[in-house]
Amino acid sequence: MEIVITITILLVAIYIIYKNIKKSSDGECNCGSCSKDCPSKKKKEK
Repeated sequence: MEIVITITILLVAIYIIYKNIKKSSDGECNCGSCSKDCPSKKKKEK
């Protein structure tokens, strides 16, 4: 049973990391609350 829980947690973590990397590569903000100091916004303005 512990193995199933561990695998589930790992799959969720991998999915979240994948989404964040995909957003970053598309130039979107992945910080959750994009402020004016967000590095993604600074890249877009240049």
